[in-house]
Amino acid sequence: MFNLDKLLRRLLPIICLGVLGNLAFAWFASDHKTVGFSGFSIWWLLVAMLLALLPWAWHTLRLAIWGRFFGVEIPWKNLFRIAVATDVGGVVMPAAVGGAPLKMTMLVQQGYRPGQAATLTLWGSIEDVLFYTMAIPVSLVLTKNWDNPLWVSVGQFFKKNKLAAAAVLIVIVALLLIFKKLMLRSGPMVAWRARLHKLLSECRAAFGLIMSRGRKPFIWSLLANSAQWLTRFGILLAVVRMLGLEADMAKLLLLQWMVFVAMLVTPVPGATGGAEAAFLLVFSGNLPLGMAGTAMLGWRLLTYYFILVVGAVFLVFQKN
Repeated sequence: MFNLDKLLRRLLPIICLGVLGNLAFAWFASDHKTVGFSGFSIWWLLVAMLLALLPWAWHTLRLAIWGRFFGVEIPWKNLFRIAVATDVGGVVMPAAVGGAPLKMTMLVQQGYRPGQAATLTLWGSIEDVLFYTMAIPVSLVLTKNWDNPLWVSVGQFFKKNKLAAAAVLIVIVALLLIFKKLMLRSGPMVAWRARLHKLLSECRAAFGLIMSRGRKPFIWSLLANSAQWLTRFGILLAVVRMLGLEADMAKLLLLQWMVFVAMLVTPVPGATGGAEAAFLLVFSGNLPLGMAGTAMLGWRLLTYYFILVVGAVFLVFQKN
C-alpha cells in the first residue's frame, strides 16, 4: 500500500524546483521591453484559477459514472480525492503515464477488483484518444494551421529519425518476448504468472462488460471528458484576458491539442521543458510580439504548478 503523505513530502521540493525553472524559462523567453502589466485583470485571474480546478470535478463525475456501472459505491469525497491524487501523483512520472498507477491503486483500495481498476484506468486513456480523434481534424480544418512550427518540426523529426524509431520498436518487441519467456519458466515466476493471469482475466471480463452493456455510461463519461479537456483549454483564454492581450481566441482554443500531445511524448516528469517549448512553437505567432513567454508562464503556472500545490494541500488536510 502506498504512503500518500510520504509521496507528498517528496513532491514538495520537485514542485518548488519546477516553479523556479518555469519562471527562469519564461524570463529568458520574454522580450522584457514589451512586457507590461498595465492591462492586468484580477477577475480574469480568478476565472483562470477556477478553470484550473474544475477538471477535478469532471474527473470525479466520470469516476462516479463508472462506479455506478460496476456496482462499486464510493463516497463523493473519496472520488474527488482520487481525482486530485491522480494529478498530484503524476508529477513524478512522464505525462504519458501520469498518475495512472496511483489512480489504479486507490480504486482497488475503494473496492474495485485489480482487473476492474486497471481497465477503468486504461479506459480513461481511451476516452482521451477518442476526444483528440474528434478534436484534431476539426482544429486543422477550421484553422488550416498546417505550417505551424511545431507541426513542421515533428514531421521533420520523424523523417530524419526513421531508423531510430524502428530500432526503438524492435527493442520494445524484444523486451516483451524476453518477458514472456521468463513468465513461462517455473520457479519464482510461477506466482507472478498466476497473478498476471488473474489480472488479465479480470481485465477481459471488465472490458467485455463495458463493450456489451456500457454504451450509456461510455457516452456520458466521454461527454464529461470532453468538458474536462475544454475546461483545460479555456485556461489559456483566461490568461490572455488576464494579461489584457489581443489575440485570436478561436485559434488559441483550437491549437492547444498540439501542446498537450507534445507533452505526452516528453519523457520527463510533468513534461517539464517540453510543455514550455511546445507552447512557444505553437503560439508565438498568435500572441503579441514578446508576450508569448509571459503568457506561457501564466498558463504553465495555472495548468500545472497551481493545481499541484492546491492538490497537495488538499490531500494533506483531507483524510479518508
